[in-house]
Amino acid sequence: MRAAVMNKQGQEGFTLLEIIITIIVAALLGTILVQFMGTSMIRSADSVVIVQEGFSLNQALEKMTADYKKLLAEDSTPLQTFKTQVENGNVVGNDPYYGDYSWQTGYIKFQGGSEVADTSGDNRILKVTITHVNQSLTSLFTK
Repeated sequence: MRAAVMNKQGQEGFTLLEIIITIIVAALLGTILVQFMGTSMIRSADSVVIVQEGFSLNQALEKMTADYKKLLAEDSTPLQTFKTQVENGNVVGNDPYYGDYSWQTGYIKFQGGSEVADTSGDNRILKVTITHVNQSLTSLFTK
């Protein structure tokens, strides 16, 4: 009976080989998890940056719209004045300063449901497109 008790006591616990295999398997699984989660965590901020840039563009366009409404009441040629303000509104020293963007402005008209450049000199619709990084906003301003 004494031999059976000693034999039973020697079987408890893990062998060194089992511990090493467990550590190797855990390391492999950990490496796979870090590789998989690492790219997700690095790119997780991209959507936040896109929303922030879009918000900045939207704020600039709102400032432009408010200024244009003010010009309608005060200026005899509001579209021409506004066009100049938009083109100069991304320079910090200028007043008004709308923000950091690139712009494209032009007078347009619609013929047969399509947009065409207004070469008649009527200048009734001003198309303003502002771009920052890879996002753009377009708005039409009329007399």
